[in-house]
Amino acid sequence: MAGVKKRFVIPEEIRVEVEEKGGFERIIKELPRDEIRMVAKVMNTLSDPQRVKILYALKRQRMCVCMLRKVIGSSYSRCSYHLSKLKKGGLVHSERLGNYFIYSLTPFGKSIVKHFKKYRPEVRT
Repeated sequence: MAGVKKRFVIPEEIRVEVEEKGGFERIIKELPRDEIRMVAKVMNTLSDPQRVKILYALKRQRMCVCMLRKVIGSSYSRCSYHLSKLKKGGLVHSERLGNYFIYSLTPFGKSIVKHFKKYRPEVRT
């Protein structure tokens, strides 16, 4: 049965909703592809606890690599790797101050960190 497409059936309970929105194909066609790529990129950047820790630290104070490596308990090279990912994600930027690079949150990074508390799982009692 190679090449035979399996037909799926939309449950009757939601069929009317789908039709009101112009059909299933239209729903798929209207998905915001660029936005989905951007959100996935940011989520990928946030997927490492060390990077999230760096963001929380930079929310409190701008810092150099030597400070941030102490915050996350890593080597300079590993900390630089995480900072590179955060920069590529548009969450942090750096400025040169003498022999140091000072890292801080971008406006986008600040807006992301501001919303972290919203993403804690609810505790049910």
